[in-house]
Amino acid sequence: MHYNNQPYPYTGYTPSDSNYMPYPQHFPQNPRTNHHYMSNQKPDRFGHTHAHFGSTTCEDNHNHLHPGVTSTPIRTNEGHVHVVYGNTTFDDGHIHYYEAYTSPPIPLGNGYHTHYAEIKTTKNDGHTHVIKGYTAASKS
Repeated sequence: MHYNNQPYPYTGYTPSDSNYMPYPQHFPQNPRTNHHYMSNQKPDRFGHTHAHFGSTTCEDNHNHLHPGVTSTPIRTNEGHVHVVYGNTTFDDGHIHYYEAYTSPPIPLGNGYHTHYAEIKTTKNDGHTHVIKGYTAASKS
C-alpha cells in the first residue's frame, strides 16, 4: 500500500512531515477532529478499549515499540472505530508520536472483534516510521 501524501484509510487526513508535540500538548490540535464523517464525533465517555502493541517499520537502522490502549468507541455509519495514539519507545535517541483511526470492527466470533490500523509516525531525527497491525481482541 502506498500512502505518500495521500489520505490514510480511516483517518481522513494526509500526513505531514511536521513534528507534533508529544501527547498531551498536541492533543487539542489533533488532525482527527477534521475527519469528514467524524468532525462532530468524540469517543464515548464509557465503553470498551483495545490494547495495541508491536513494532514500527525499520528506518535509519532502528525501530520502535508502540504499546498502548485505544480510545473508547467512536460511532460511525460503518460501525464504531477507535483512536490509536501515543508515543513510541525511546530508541536511537528519540521518540515518535502517532495517531490515527482504526478500521471499523472486524468480527472474530464469540462476541469478540478487532480493528486494523495503519499509521505514519511524526518525523523525528530526519525520518518517519509506519505502524501496521491489529488491535487486541475485545468484546463490545
